[in-house]
Amino acid sequence: MKKILLIFSLFVGGFLSAQGNGDYVNMTFVKTTPGEDYGTILNEKWKELAQMRADEGTITGWDVWWRPGSTEASDWNMLIVTIAKDPDSLGANAGVLKMRPDYTEMDVEIFSQKNIKARTIVWDQTLVNKGLNFAGNEGETPVAPQVAVMNLMKVGYANAYEYEKAENSLNSGDLGSRLGWGLLKRLDAAGEDVYYDYMTIDFYEDWKTMMSTREATEKLPKGLQSILNLRTHQQSVPLWLAIQVRPQE
Repeated sequence: MKKILLIFSLFVGGFLSAQGNGDYVNMTFVKTTPGEDYGTILNEKWKELAQMRADEGTITGWDVWWRPGSTEASDWNMLIVTIAKDPDSLGANAGVLKMRPDYTEMDVEIFSQKNIKARTIVWDQTLVNKGLNFAGNEGETPVAPQVAVMNLMKVGYANAYEYEKAENSLNSGDLGSRLGWGLLKRLDAAGEDVYYDYMTIDFYEDWKTMMSTREATEKLPKGLQSILNLRTHQQSVPLWLAIQVRPQE
């Protein structure tokens, strides 16, 4: 009897350890304008503002991801991710004057027009973390490795609870070649005509490791087979980390 209780406790502990940390995540899908060097604007201006917001506790993270393989025909080629513990904090304490308080109204206008010219915001979406597994993580916003794969899922309301439970159960233990895993639920839109309502993200040390997992053809784990009946895998998008901000100690 004691052995059964121990096994049950280990199972429950593993399942709970993968539950979401409650982070709210804003994802801005961007299409950059050729020749306008939006990357420099991000590095020289917006990164500085993000670091200020992180250090004062408004946000817990800010990342910029490039989409390898994107072309001028692609809908978007860059993803900007803002992470916070409260949804109201995602857009709080931001703005040009916070990072450049000495700017005149003309300076702000010139910079704003330059920023607008350098990129087009394609989508702006809000999600909440519902599952997390990083080695040694205790619920904080983890430091992301170099490569991530974003998997867009269509689940629907009827399967949402079972889907979240199944994903967390499947990804609560050893992640194999992955350094981390996360499950996000979309909050800004819902319904039959919404392309995706959940997202999983797999994190890898490098591009080679990520590609090796795609190259391998193996029998699906039993847990994954059950998940297939709960969702439709709409799209899988590899990403490369360009900029990362976390609170400085």
